Amino acid sequence: MVPYRRTGDGGDCHPQYRGPIPNLTVGGNVHRLVTRVLAVAGLSCGLMVSGLQAQGLVEVEHHNRFEFTPFGAYQWGGTYDTDASSSFPAGELHLQDSFGWGAILGFLMEEAGAVELTYLRQDTDINFDPISGSQRALGGFAINYIQIGGTGILSHKGQLRPFLSGSLGLGIFDPKTEGIGSDTRFSWSVGGGAKYMFKSNRVGLRFDARLWITPFPSGDYGTWCDFYGCFVAEGTTWVTQGTLGGGLVLAF
Repeated sequence: MVPYRRTGDGGDCHPQYRGPIPNLTVGGNVHRLVTRVLAVAGLSCGLMVSGLQAQGLVEVEHHNRFEFTPFGAYQWGGTYDTDASSSFPAGELHLQDSFGWGAILGFLMEEAGAVELTYLRQDTDINFDPISGSQRALGGFAINYIQIGGTGILSHKGQLRPFLSGSLGLGIFDPKTEGIGSDTRFSWSVGGGAKYMFKSNRVGLRFDARLWITPFPSGDYGTWCDFYGCFVAEGTTWVTQGTLGGGLVLAF
């Protein structure tokens, strides 16, 4: 039976429940309401950002893992001194300056730089300049460098990124004259340059300056003796070449 309470003005009577108060989960209701509001807001923001990206109004930074850079370069230097005891008379072998080409495959390491595999080829001519007599051409010559190394980025501000580079590997010196075999030597390079990446961060330009260094036996021998006996060793001469080049960076 539901008791009735009469109002003060003698009007209609309204039922009044005097049983136990129900457990109203106000906190749970508020939590569900806030969750739904945040979900709707997040979805709306996501749709809005997607729309702005589609219209090109929001720039999204893209992180690449690899770079492939075909390049061309001007290459100079490369001399080797000979003496009368070698297969050539005393004088100098000289590689002519010429155009070179190659490619670089790089694995990017966040902002630190990249690990790179570099290939460079130069097709040129080799001349011999004896101590006595006139210079004469010996024919065509090819130089191939295959090296692995890396770059260290000096600055990450802006789209222009200067770097230092270094690599180790092989130098393959290949005369084009029949009957003369190629010579493969350990070599290395040091250098520097800069990359300019466009806003998409997928295409850019690269400029490089490098010094390639290859040790060769000189043909001169020295002898020394100590407590253990006497030893004979051949000396070393250094063949160096410089490269100044540029290429197109394709990042992915």
